[in-house]
Amino acid sequence: MPITAWYFLNKGSVLRKNAMEELKAKDVIDAFETPTENDLIVNTNFLKGRRWLVAILGNGPRRADNAQNILNLYNQSKEEFKPNILCITGLLQGESMPQMTQQLKLRSTDSTWLNCYLAENHVHPYTYEVFNIPLEFKNKACAVLVDEKLHVRNYFNLDDPASVKELVWQYPVFLSLKK
Repeated sequence: MPITAWYFLNKGSVLRKNAMEELKAKDVIDAFETPTENDLIVNTNFLKGRRWLVAILGNGPRRADNAQNILNLYNQSKEEFKPNILCITGLLQGESMPQMTQQLKLRSTDSTWLNCYLAENHVHPYTYEVFNIPLEFKNKACAVLVDEKLHVRNYFNLDDPASVKELVWQYPVFLSLKK
């Protein structure tokens, strides 16, 4: 085997091994229930049995950039993995759900991409409790990887480029983990 081929295979193996270490179950999400923009009720039982990327976009100034990062992840993985996305976004006074879905360029709601909207002051307290978000991510836009048994596998700060980069390389590993 040529040395360059060995190098890249080895590097890929090390990255996957490190990602698997990071993706060990950290917590279990609490029972919850929230409506989507199309009045579908999403709860713990709805999430069970599938792997989810939960994007807590909040209402900060980087909301559109963070939504675009999640959409890019979805588009890169949709053919091979059929990912499930739950976006929870804070609405500011005067914003509407359809307006925000269009502004953030979120997919229209179907069973694999769900958009939930909460009042701006409820997003972070609600998601902090439901997804057992660590203090370092409290009141920040973040992504949470939740497996089919409702175990949280990892948290990522969507406002931190280094954390988003970790999400990009851990997400395909998360989707391909054995059940």
